[in-house]
Amino acid sequence: MISGLERIKTRRVWLVPDFTVWGLADLGQADYLVHETVNATSTVLFGSTGIGQAEQEVSFSDLTDHRGNSLPAAISSPCVFPRAKDRHSAYIVGPESVGKFKIARDPEAPSAVSVDLLIVEMGE
Repeated sequence: MISGLERIKTRRVWLVPDFTVWGLADLGQADYLVHETVNATSTVLFGSTGIGQAEQEVSFSDLTDHRGNSLPAAISSPCVFPRAKDRHSAYIVGPESVGKFKIARDPEAPSAVSVDLLIVEMGE
């Protein structure tokens, strides 16, 4: 039987320094209704559009840790913790999957932000 301390120590952990986050979280959808009349013909248009920019999707296999090693393509039950390097930070958007995660920067930041990523494999 594995004790609690042994179980924690068997988890793989990676530190990815100076990761640049440029994506912004999508603020949602806006529905619209337009009515126009051209040459006595009336038309009603309905649609939906996204507000904001897209979050940044990152594959684990595209990352390199602080020792210069590439991360594996699949990580079992990953947890990603972004660590801010200045007053503007980043956050994880939605749940992490086995092969990738989505991240977005603070919307108050005027441009891309740099963070350190701590990635922990939680296992089953």
